[in-house]
Amino acid sequence: MSESAFLSVFTPSRTAPEDLEAIFVQRHALLADAVERVRESAGSGHKHHLLFVGPRGTGKSHFLTLLVHRVGLDESLQESLRIAWLNEDETSTTLLELLRRIYLALSKRYPGDYHADDLEPIYDLEAEAAERLLATLLLEKLAGKTLLVALENLDALFEGLGKAGQQRLRAFIQEHPVMAIVATAQRLVDDVAKRNSTFFGFFQTEMLAMLSVEEAAELLGKIAALNRQDKAAAFLRSPTGRSRVRALHHLSGGNHRVYLVLSQFITGDNINALVEPFAKMVDEMTPYYQERIRWLPPQQRKIVEFLCSRERPTPVKDMARHLFASQQTISSQLKDLRAKGYVQSAQRGRESLYEIAEPLMRICVEIKENQSPGPLRLLVDFLRVWYDGAQLDERLSASGEGSLARNYLQAAINRNSVLGNLRAQLLVEDFRKELNDEQREVWMSLIEDTAEISEELALAFGELAKGNHELGIQTLEEICKEADKYPQSVIAIAYARAAIEYFNIGKIDAGIRIVDGLLELSQKPTALLLFILNSRASAYKRLGMTENAVNDYSRVIDSGNVAPKETAKALLQRGSIRVELGEIEEALKDFDSVVELYGVSPEMIARAHWNRGRALRLLGDFVGAISANTLAIEFSEKSPVSMASALFSRGLLNSLADRLEDAKRDYARILTIENLPDDLFADAHFALALVSFALGSWTEGMARLVDGLGKLAADCQPEDALFTGIVGFVYTSSISTAARKQRIAELAQIFVQFDASNYLGEALIRHLGNLHRDPEETPSPDNLEQWYSAWEAAGAGCEALKLPLRLLRTGIDFLKTGAQDRSVLLDLNQEERQILAQTFDLEEA
Repeated sequence: MSESAFLSVFTPSRTAPEDLEAIFVQRHALLADAVERVRESAGSGHKHHLLFVGPRGTGKSHFLTLLVHRVGLDESLQESLRIAWLNEDETSTTLLELLRRIYLALSKRYPGDYHADDLEPIYDLEAEAAERLLATLLLEKLAGKTLLVALENLDALFEGLGKAGQQRLRAFIQEHPVMAIVATAQRLVDDVAKRNSTFFGFFQTEMLAMLSVEEAAELLGKIAALNRQDKAAAFLRSPTGRSRVRALHHLSGGNHRVYLVLSQFITGDNINALVEPFAKMVDEMTPYYQERIRWLPPQQRKIVEFLCSRERPTPVKDMARHLFASQQTISSQLKDLRAKGYVQSAQRGRESLYEIAEPLMRICVEIKENQSPGPLRLLVDFLRVWYDGAQLDERLSASGEGSLARNYLQAAINRNSVLGNLRAQLLVEDFRKELNDEQREVWMSLIEDTAEISEELALAFGELAKGNHELGIQTLEEICKEADKYPQSVIAIAYARAAIEYFNIGKIDAGIRIVDGLLELSQKPTALLLFILNSRASAYKRLGMTENAVNDYSRVIDSGNVAPKETAKALLQRGSIRVELGEIEEALKDFDSVVELYGVSPEMIARAHWNRGRALRLLGDFVGAISANTLAIEFSEKSPVSMASALFSRGLLNSLADRLEDAKRDYARILTIENLPDDLFADAHFALALVSFALGSWTEGMARLVDGLGKLAADCQPEDALFTGIVGFVYTSSISTAARKQRIAELAQIFVQFDASNYLGEALIRHLGNLHRDPEETPSPDNLEQWYSAWEAAGAGCEALKLPLRLLRTGIDFLKTGAQDRSVLLDLNQEERQILAQTFDLEEA
């Protein structure tokens, strides 16, 4: 291979097949399927006819060239297949002319079997006789082999043949089933699409899509790799390269041919090497686009011409205003144009914006309308995307007076001065189009703010917004590795966002590593750095690294350079850790500091009071804890969940203080809160049930239990302690054995009725653990046996209670040994033994 591979922009068949394979993207599965269908055609009586449709420049010729190349190299087809690859520039108006083209194509590929001289006799005959003789000659030469006809521009062939010629071709194929056709077309013509057409349903048709952003980047990267331009390939893989390819995508529309031309510049950085092939491409394609526009009705033609003059997507009302038509008329015509593939639309809120589907149509119209020659706008915009302002100035200074490059560079600088940063604008537009409403609401303002200061950050945020966390984080990490390339503010944002994303997806160690890098970068306690320290402290807390977490929270608190919200968050978290460590007095100071902070939200203050209540309860100060929760309730007016949590806590404290009526009022108040999740409503009912039992009202308690179970949705998770408390109440209640058995039966029946027996079974096992840990009471064997007997009778026939009852049986036998003989647990299998081991806090043997 040469240092720089020859890649033909217009005729891929002139490019070495191995080079075409090297840069092939997007359609690997489609090509493999097409090759397999050709193999099947050659090996059976069933012939496949394939049609690939796409606008000019979408890689149809590249695809067909590779198909012919792969089939031609397949040794298994050497004896069974003959390939006729037709010249796309020749015209056929009759079946005779088409058969002649096929025979000549075969003579070029198989000169030993097919000779152009064999055709001499047909030139002396009338058309029909010549057609019969040529058909006979062709069929004799094939001698049972399959003929693969590869041709481009099927739409042009069918137009030339006309209806009569198409009918004769279809008849020939049906009478002599030796032919398989693989064709391309620029559009899906009526000759194939309409039901009354000769070839309707004949072809397996595939519509070829334009390149996506990722596929375009892959194509450019493969071209650079093919030419051994490692520096260019590395640049295209970098965040900067990826962001610029994404911006280019707006200009190219994903057109393969445009990217092929642009690659000559991207891998060579030579403006003169870009303009000539691009101008040639435009010259070639302008007549085609002119013809396509002429096919349209007048109103649609006006719309297309107008959109060709616009640089940005345009709303319907603007088109209607400029074209002196009603919005209804324009909307109707746009619907038809979109179906024909001339325009595409995107939503901005409730408004539809339209633009030309193929950017090359716009530039071809621009050239025809421009009376004086000048720089091509698309190329000027390409330079605006590919170079920063400083790079444009630098290259302008180095270019010669009057040179082509200088004209384009100056035009790019002039447009930037008037229209601003095109690359940033295109990145924002691209993501606005790709994101859904929810993603736009969360991320769009961040992408817009970032695009002007760093395209790479905007790219990372856009990928994160789309849910591509791996690529987004990778881009952020790449920015962090090149600290000398970006302003420190950009590096800091990249570090911070990468850490947050790692924490969000559960990769705590990676997030901690990133924060360490940010700390090395800047020891100055900026607001952003302290925000990330808060995040890392939360990660340390989740890992159980409490000392590290406290250190980070303390650093945030002591900095004095962070928003009140972040300071309050750090104080609350540090206080919570201190409660877990038994440092209650220090924790109370943290919670008091939150209350004293200026500018903290009422919800934060409510959380501080709630945490104070939790800490005071651990000190045994129930009065102080109740008072703290009362303050939490007062500050929770705008937070239903916070208010419910405070009311639950105060209700529990009132219960522990034997103020059952007060507890009942707290739980009942929860039921009056609007917009509360169903599981919290259910828990309030269960708490009321437990208080009602304690007040001696079994009937009211059972009614509350029914209400709570009725609220318990499939995805709800009720508070375990409430069901355990209900089971414990039945166990300790001073009633006869018969009465207790009756209550257990009623309780089990209700849980079975609401398909919630699993919650009851779990509560039974947790209650066993509570019995084991209660230092003031050693349950008597008789009481335990009566307890099991009652539950065994109540749970008979309930599948969900089978395992809990088996565990209950063995657990009671274990307790009857004074919780000493672990061999009793061997009545269970290993998984079941593990459950009881955890229940009784047994260490592994």
